[in-house]
Amino acid sequence: MSISKPQNRAEFKQHILTKLGAPVLEINVSDEQMDIAIDDAFQFFNERNHFNGVERMYLTVDTSNAVFRSSFSSFKVNDVPQTGANNNHRTRVRRQNNFIKLPDDVVGVTKIIRPRGGAGIGGGVLPPGFGYPGLLAGINGQKCDNTGFGLAQYWVMQQYLALIEFTIYPAKMYNFNQRTHRLFIDGNLNDVGRFLCLETMIKPNPDIFPDLWNDMWLKEFAKALIQAQWGRNLTKFTGVQLPGGISLNGDRILNDAQQELETIKQRFAMDWMDPPLDEVG
Repeated sequence: MSISKPQNRAEFKQHILTKLGAPVLEINVSDEQMDIAIDDAFQFFNERNHFNGVERMYLTVDTSNAVFRSSFSSFKVNDVPQTGANNNHRTRVRRQNNFIKLPDDVVGVTKIIRPRGGAGIGGGVLPPGFGYPGLLAGINGQKCDNTGFGLAQYWVMQQYLALIEFTIYPAKMYNFNQRTHRLFIDGNLNDVGRFLCLETMIKPNPDIFPDLWNDMWLKEFAKALIQAQWGRNLTKFTGVQLPGGISLNGDRILNDAQQELETIKQRFAMDWMDPPLDEVG
């Protein structure tokens, strides 16, 4: 067991208790309260894009086996009860069903990588071989100009091909909700094929990667949360005199913890947070 470099939840708890003063002081926090504080710290760690709290991963989805439909279905929903003869009125609505249920550890989706339509450049827009070697050799043996085909011309051509590809194969629009774990894909889904590749951000599992317990920010944030809980517990006993003339000062412990939490959160965006991504769901 290593208190200085925790590798599991038990060592992590002991590390925090030691930093708060145990065993010299009695830390009046229950084991359940510590678990809640640690889970809250991990939630902040994962969902606020700490650079060690998420990982970029590519997931492939077999749409034939996923919770996925490319059409709309009709169903009935009860309206708000009305008075009179229209009390049983029901309205027919249409619900979007083209979604994929993603694993619980997926925090966000940054891109849907679509299959291209052929073997050529631009997703099959141009014939195979019409790439850089073909341009250098010319078309039908003819040079592109008298001086050959340089790097500048090649770069311009690549931008032109990228524009063609974007026009014919635009990026798929989508909406991902982390709480429902559903990825909704907009538009006609008949062209996405059987398999999709998703660029996602996932939260690593500390049971598989135990060194996450030794993250400096996570230790400091969890310690401040547990200290705040300790202070809240002691504020219920304000004015109690202990043997030896010692009195409880829960307000001071709580105020110190709240100030530390505020400082940690303010520094988080500058020191530990990944830059925000517009497309993260």
